[in-house]
Amino acid sequence: MSATASLALRRGGTLADDLLRSLRAHLWLIAPIEAYVIVAYGIALILGKPGSFSLLGYERAFAVATPVLAGGFLVVRASYLMLVVRPHRLIHAIIDDLRCNWLTRERLLHGLPVVLVLPLFSSACTLLKTLIPDMHPYDWDATLAGWDSAVHFGMAPWRLLQPIFGYPVMTGFANVIYCFWFFGLAGLWFWQAFALRDRQLRIQYFISYMLCFALLGNFAATLLASGGPCFYGRMVLGPDPYAPLMQYLRGVSVGSPVNISVGLQDMLWQRYVMDADGVGSGIAAMPSLHVAGATLFALLGWRTNRILGGVLTVFVALVLMATVHLGWHYAIDGYAAIVATLAIWSAVGAVIRLCTGQSARVAGLPVEVGAFAD
Repeated sequence: MSATASLALRRGGTLADDLLRSLRAHLWLIAPIEAYVIVAYGIALILGKPGSFSLLGYERAFAVATPVLAGGFLVVRASYLMLVVRPHRLIHAIIDDLRCNWLTRERLLHGLPVVLVLPLFSSACTLLKTLIPDMHPYDWDATLAGWDSAVHFGMAPWRLLQPIFGYPVMTGFANVIYCFWFFGLAGLWFWQAFALRDRQLRIQYFISYMLCFALLGNFAATLLASGGPCFYGRMVLGPDPYAPLMQYLRGVSVGSPVNISVGLQDMLWQRYVMDADGVGSGIAAMPSLHVAGATLFALLGWRTNRILGGVLTVFVALVLMATVHLGWHYAIDGYAAIVATLAIWSAVGAVIRLCTGQSARVAGLPVEVGAFAD
């Protein structure tokens, strides 16, 4: 979006005009998602499974998550004003803060395209993930398990972690870390959807997000089709080197409300066997989207605040160890995800800087005001 269009949106106009400007400003997001949805549906048609595709699969989840996240943010903001700023007229200060800073037309219209189209992208990704066994057999587990042990000096990584995580309380902690990733994913897309401060960073985050899910979660996951340690015994003939781990996890999960990974794994296997779909469906281990997503969190964090970047980098390490201990992934799934995510983030950033600089030079504007300054 040009600098002129951005200023027009801030200065006002009819709601319809401002909405149209916002949609046009987000063509970099809308166009690739529309194309990806068409590709996903086309692949489903070719494979004879058009009924597997549901555009509304994630719309309901986003419809619930958006107001919940918005409400949580407003509570945190009101608490900040009450405890830190401590104005004389608290209620008036909260209302003015919301009206002038957070519930403005510009901010709401800025985030609306993301809220509307990102669920469609998630639905397309899930569809392609569930279609993996129709495109490529799950035949990489034995190879990946062998590589995993070779990289770790002949020992499976889960055995290296067992002295640390092999206790119910630590397994519960690993489950909390694993599940908290979903809250982090939702929280960061919500934050960036409505962010106005650094628009180039916002674009870099969402384009990197889409590429990670498309290239790693769909394309690479299909080429390297694997189930992971938790499904190794069901997908590979012969001895199961992960049977002791799964036996331990099943024993710990009995009667524990926080150790839910085993239940999720059983649900995914049932959907796989029944050829059913749904939110979160599909089996894919290599590379780890959990670790890729956490790496994306950390990269965004470092560009925002050093403390946040440091905390989220620790979170990457914890997610990596949690996915290994809980049987979701081989360790090399996470290593590959980190390297690939770093490459995607760097490439996207370089392209944005190049396009922004070229656009600014053509328009005779400062470099920071270019085609991507929506």
